[in-house]
Amino acid sequence: MADSEGHRAVSRALHALELAAASKDGITLGELAHQMGAAKSSLHPLLKALVFRGYLTYDGSRYRTGPSIGALAAVDSPSIVPIAQPFMDDLVRQFEETVMLGRVVGETLIYLHNVESNQVVRYSPPRVRPPSDHPSSIEKLYLAQRDDEQIDLYIREHIHPSKQEGLRAEIIEARATGVAFNHGDTFPDLSAVASGIVVGKSLAACLAIGGPSRRIESRLDELASATTYAANSIAKLLLR
Repeated sequence: MADSEGHRAVSRALHALELAAASKDGITLGELAHQMGAAKSSLHPLLKALVFRGYLTYDGSRYRTGPSIGALAAVDSPSIVPIAQPFMDDLVRQFEETVMLGRVVGETLIYLHNVESNQVVRYSPPRVRPPSDHPSSIEKLYLAQRDDEQIDLYIREHIHPSKQEGLRAEIIEARATGVAFNHGDTFPDLSAVASGIVVGKSLAACLAIGGPSRRIESRLDELASATTYAANSIAKLLLR
């Protein structure tokens, strides 16, 4: 029964996405319920989850496809990687630490490209990092793009009460500066600095430098400045 109910929920969510994508002017909850032959009460929590994860947007009356649809479709697009590559190589040469290019899709962090340090002790990032209660520096920048209500919901659902206010303060700072830090939050003794690559008003991706805390923490300001310069330079080239 549980498997059947889970399959039905996934099917309904995908069907709702398809209908929203096919609708030029968006679609209401009532229209979705009618076209899908489902009760509004059963659809509403699914739609709320899709809005929260960025696959749909909701303006108070109509649902439309959201930014995560485009981000998901662009995950394998190489367009940003060759532009970012020389800047990433320069950062590795300058700091001898691993440099990462990442994007959050929904709540999942996907590393589009990495240039690893040649040091014996270094950070080797995975291809995909699922959501956890310890957001990385890149994830903090994406959280900073959300409105206050979405941030509060994320923090309540994912973060231990003892760490909620600290994370909220970090997100507010990241929103103001375009830079976020990881002080051993994700993995013990691993620190990182990330800067957003902002194109127009959208966060196209983030650039981060990570490595052992004993090496990163003593150079935070220098790393933040260099990463921000590289991220801004990449953003300018993407606009051409």
